[in-house]
Amino acid sequence: MELVMKKVLVVDDDPSMLTLALNRLQTESVEVLTADNGADGLHMAREHRPDVVVLDLMMPKMHGYTLIQEIHNDPALSHVKILVTSAKAYASDVERTLRLGADRYLTKPYDLQEFWNTVSELLEEKRPPFTVRFWGTRGSIATPGEATVKYGGNTACTELRCGDQLLILDAGTGIRGLGVSLVSEFQEKPITGHIFVGHTHWDHIQGFPFFAPAFNPANEFSIYSLHGAEKPLKKVFRGQMDSDYFPVLLSDMKAHLEFCELESEVNLGPTRVSYVFLNHPGLAVGFRIWFSGRSVVYISDHENYGRLAPDGPSPNSMDLDIARFAEDAELLISEAQYTEEEYAQKKGWGHSTFLDALERAAQAKVKRLAIIHHDPSHDDAFLDGILGFCQKTIADRGYTFSCFLAQEGTSVEI
Repeated sequence: MELVMKKVLVVDDDPSMLTLALNRLQTESVEVLTADNGADGLHMAREHRPDVVVLDLMMPKMHGYTLIQEIHNDPALSHVKILVTSAKAYASDVERTLRLGADRYLTKPYDLQEFWNTVSELLEEKRPPFTVRFWGTRGSIATPGEATVKYGGNTACTELRCGDQLLILDAGTGIRGLGVSLVSEFQEKPITGHIFVGHTHWDHIQGFPFFAPAFNPANEFSIYSLHGAEKPLKKVFRGQMDSDYFPVLLSDMKAHLEFCELESEVNLGPTRVSYVFLNHPGLAVGFRIWFSGRSVVYISDHENYGRLAPDGPSPNSMDLDIARFAEDAELLISEAQYTEEEYAQKKGWGHSTFLDALERAAQAKVKRLAIIHHDPSHDDAFLDGILGFCQKTIADRGYTFSCFLAQEGTSVEI
């Protein structure tokens, strides 16, 4: 049987670096292809479908950023791993390449053995699963009943599995069902998880006292959010479980709970989480989760700045900042609670319209949009109509992303 060799394509306009990489790779059992500019590199990638592409950033005919995007967006090249090698060592450049779809980044001049070790890892590496599951999709207050069976009645909670890592976005009433599922899945094994709370209004934390894994001393959870406007994060969680409101105290939760007040990006090894401030009464942030060259952005709750300053420039620069935060994400999870007619009565309440969410996704050039935070007054039939409106708007405006309304219990593979 003929042995099929793995292919590595090296794209670099520096002849000395191209030769250096070529000579090192040729000592291994791999087939090596080369190109000295980005455009030729893309042509060769499409023709030969290599397993790994090693590319520079500053190249003629096509910049490395564009080459990463072209490879990342081509379904025929979905298997390709991307290693960026560049003399640019700025954190912003590293972050941008990973956001666009690169898997690794090495700064030139690099150690040849480290270079081969990285290429070797990428050749052997199977892209780990990155899964999103919705446990709570409702906004403001839980709305159970026959009229909300399809889209769900629980308030905000979304589970992310980044390989073996467990991340939870918000702790509304949906976290109770997630907790039951985790106990069933892990049985006697300890659970480690990271809970990111966008803000501490009740519909985003009211399920936490019912989160069963938090009562098991073998489990560990880190809870991340901002320092409260007038009190520490831990005190906010302790307050909602005060004996005046709840029969069980926070101290009765025997898992190891660490409350982490956000000050910068959170690095969880293979997973990174950054945040951006949102426009909502009190303090609120949205999150971007990077994992294995892919990213998910979570925006809940947010009212467009331009809506509150209609006489200013359009689009508002701060709204564009939110769009840039979500730029090129595989999935944008965005709240949208109101129709245009409803918003006229609820302006200043801190929420988006469906048109706002669609325009935000288009500005950010995301692949998919999931709409969450369904208004309590919107039953399944009404939301079916909203989905039709969104899909028609996307078609009429020529938007390129797909859109769905999040349904409780459904999962999405990233």
